Parts: sequence; C-alpha cells; structure tokens
Amino acid sequence: MRNPSDVFGPEHLPDRLVDAELVESYRASGGSPEELIYLSLGESWSGAPAGLRGALSEEVPDHAHGYTLSPHGLPELRRALRRHIVTTHDLVPEPDTRSNYEVAVSSNGTRDAMFDFGRLLSASGGHEADRVVLLPNPGWDYSGVFEPLGFRVLPYEVSEQDGYRPDVDSVARLLRESRNSRPHALLLLVLNPQHNPTGADWGTGPVRELIRAALRNRAALLVDDAFYAVHDPGADPTNTLGMLLAEASRSELGTRFPWLAVRTLGKQFHCNGWGLGALTAHPDTLRDLARQAHQHSYGAAVPLQAAMAGWLADSASAAYLESSRRDYADKRGHVARRLVRELGYPEHAGFPGRCTSYVRLRVPEWFSCFSEPASVYRKRCLHEAGVLLGEGSMVSEPALSAPASSHVRFFLGPRQRELDAALDRIVEARLGWWEDSSPRG
Repeated sequence: MRNPSDVFGPEHLPDRLVDAELVESYRASGGSPEELIYLSLGESWSGAPAGLRGALSEEVPDHAHGYTLSPHGLPELRRALRRHIVTTHDLVPEPDTRSNYEVAVSSNGTRDAMFDFGRLLSASGGHEADRVVLLPNPGWDYSGVFEPLGFRVLPYEVSEQDGYRPDVDSVARLLRESRNSRPHALLLLVLNPQHNPTGADWGTGPVRELIRAALRNRAALLVDDAFYAVHDPGADPTNTLGMLLAEASRSELGTRFPWLAVRTLGKQFHCNGWGLGALTAHPDTLRDLARQAHQHSYGAAVPLQAAMAGWLADSASAAYLESSRRDYADKRGHVARRLVRELGYPEHAGFPGRCTSYVRLRVPEWFSCFSEPASVYRKRCLHEAGVLLGEGSMVSEPALSAPASSHVRFFLGPRQRELDAALDRIVEARLGWWEDSSPRG
C-alpha cells in the first residue's frame, strides 16, 4: 500500500481509525507498511479513470473555484445527476404530485447526508426512546450514523442460508411490533439492496415487500444505493428507488413522507475522496436537508463537481463503467476459485455475489475457539501474511445479541496480480481453511 503517513496521518494524533492502529501495530512489530496488501476499507488509492482526472484540469470554469450559492450543488452537476438518476433508475422525468421527487448533489459524502437526514427526522419531534432504526446485519456502519442521534438500533438478519437476502416476514414483524408498542415512534428502515459487505442483490420481490411494510407502518425509508452501478455485466440490479416511487404513489400520502435515496459516485468511479453523490427525495425533504447542511457547511468541492459534470457527459464514463464491471466479475470469479482450489475452502464458505466490490468469507473453523474469531484471524493475516482484510460486518457490537463475527471481507478493487499476491501470502502463512496447527491468539 502507499506510505501510511500519506493516507492515515501522523500516529501521535488521537482517535485514529481502527485500520490505522492496525497498520501502526504492524509497523511497530517490524512489518513494512509499504509492502502491506490492504484489502480492508474498500479503497486502493488508485484506479480513478484518466478521463475524470483530466476533467479536473480541463472542465473547471472560473466560477467553480468560489462558493456555489445553490443549496443543492453546482447547477451543472445537479442537472447531470438528475439525468443520470432518471436514466439508470428508469424514472419518469416529470413526475406527478403523487410520485414527486427531485435530485440534489451530495458534496461531502453520502454518510454526511445520512446524518443530516437523521437530524432532520429527530427534529420532527419525539423523545430519544421513540427513535428506532432497523438496519441490515451484517451490514455497513449505519449504526455509527444513527446511534449518536439517539436512535435505538434494531438489526434485522440478512442470513447466509438465505443467500444474504433479508427475511421479509421477520422485518415486517419488527416494523409492526415497533409501531404497535410505540404508536407515535419515529421508525426508520434502512435498505441496502446491493448489499455491503456480502455482494448479494436482494431482488425485486423482497425489496418491494419491504417497502410496502414500511409504508403500512408509517416508517421513514433510507435507501443506500452505493453499489447500484457496481455489478456483474448482464446483471439487473434491484431498482429500489423506482419501486419506492411506484409503491408510494399508490399510498395515502404519495411520496410526501420522509424518505431519502443516496447514491455515491465514488464506488463506480474509484474516487471516494471526491465525496460526490446523488440525493433523491421529495422536494420538501431536499429543501429541509439543505437547511440542515447549511447549519454546518457551505457548498463544498465545487471544482470537483464541475469536473464530475463534464465526466458524466462524456461517453467515456459509460465505457469505463462497463470495463470496470467486467474487471470486478473476472476478479470475483478468480478469487472464489482460488479460495476453493488452493486455500481449501468448501464451496459454501465464501459468497462471491454478483455486485459490490467485495467477497465475504467465513473465517476458517479452526479459529472458532476464540471469542472473537474474525478479529484474531484479521490480525494473524496482517502480522503473518502482510495482508489486512476487512471486517465482515460494521454493525456496532452493542446493537448485536449474536456472537462475534466469524466472517471477513475481501476487497476486490486492486489489480488481480495484487489479489493473487495476497492469496499467495495467506497460503504460505498456512492461514487457509484447513487446520495446520493450533491457532495462536
């Protein structure tokens, strides 16, 4: 990986990310961070398309170096994003009042937008005890966004036995019981249909039923479409936004209820550091979100917004995306085959999926004697193989009643030769599925 000081910062500053602490411990024990293969966070610090980088020097007008007075992002990018969302989600460009929506720019990361959405919901009234968020487990760190806002976290299981798709009946029951026990509570259901960290696509039928259950129980909806565009060639990703608009248009309120769909551009264009994405919601919600954002920031990253607008208008962006999908699919299949053939994994222990940039793996069974098998396995791979794998789930431990995670996440973003090198190192360190010796903590 790159010199850690380039990306993690100086080690004497407090409250660093867990991965930064792990890399520092690796360095302190004699490892070379420059030789470390980093497959954890979903970042390779490379691969941003040349056309996008070129647009940053060629497509930035003078006015983009100052403030933008539009609360919904640089107008040129907002228009480009709206066209992009309408096209890729097959939406009606000019909706009627019952299916109304609008699109705005997220310029400081979609996590920031989720937090503002949570603040907006919290400001609508109710005590902290009456704020409940239902989120997928395993899953991304939604709990880290909503717990600080006073939401009580209710994880719903996304089971490996069910192909990492949620059980619709159990989620509907959670919603119904939460609503019946607290008639005036604020309920929020989080949907992540191109599922991080498993790579599963939840499918049209289950997602439609989840949306209907949310509407029946007067729950707000957050749709995280981070990986909507990251899928195998020929795969048809679940169009949650399109279904939400269709189902809501037949409900009593139409789309005039609290919902937000976020879609980062960082995953599909390898530019997480740009912080750009699309926010789709009812126009009233976007207005209120703009007011929330104005409390802590002005419009940001305006030159990046101008460059992204130019890139989206360039046919090379679509070609890049198609090439990236083929590349991910090839690496996904290649890694899955090597796990079985050379690391001894049974077919069921790795789940390659058809979307996202990850493969989720079960930790070898000979680590089950530890109270935190995934944590021990990650550290062993780091210190003995020089490979830092990712956490198998980012749902906070206090929110869970289940045992500690026994899975890790393998990021597919680097080039195949680097992925092969990582697997070679794990084989050489004898950290595959088979038990070669008694594990050490």
